Amino acid sequence: MSFGLEKCGRMVTKRGKVIHTEGVSLPERTIADIEDSYKYLGIPQANGNLDEVIRKGATAKYLQRMRQVLRSQLNGKNKIHAINCYSLPPAGIIRWSKEEIKTTNVKTSKLLTIHGGFHSKSSTLRLYTSRETVQDETSKIHKYIKDKASTHDVISECLRQWGTKDVCWRYHHGRTSPYIGCTT
Repeated sequence: MSFGLEKCGRMVTKRGKVIHTEGVSLPERTIADIEDSYKYLGIPQANGNLDEVIRKGATAKYLQRMRQVLRSQLNGKNKIHAINCYSLPPAGIIRWSKEEIKTTNVKTSKLLTIHGGFHSKSSTLRLYTSRETVQDETSKIHKYIKDKASTHDVISECLRQWGTKDVCWRYHHGRTSPYIGCTT
């Protein structure tokens, strides 16, 4: 196995400032100095703070990938899965301030609204909860209502009176049937 010197570079700093030198001379070739920054794992690195440049690049990449996913012919569930798997990873590496998260969130909801993936008047909390959490909550609400309806005196009296009426007998009989809610 051999390691090449093609991607090697050198940055010399003193007191936070980059100093230009002639480079390092080796028998094979000379390692040149890096002018302002270098990339490590795709993220620009330098002696200074390049967080702003990194955030702008990650935001642009995230929004570009969001547009690609939303323009595709995937159904809703697969679009959300593609956004989570394909669009979000560039944004997960960097530290974000709350203001930047809010502005990116607004841009995301605008893109979802434009492409028909989210209604503008809908709850934004639904965007950030998992599908299983929502299903668990709705099943708990249905169970709570069912349990409370049978124990509450006024509601049980209304159901009893409603069941005695001839017009509503079929509907009420169907609702109290033991086969409702069974899956076989």
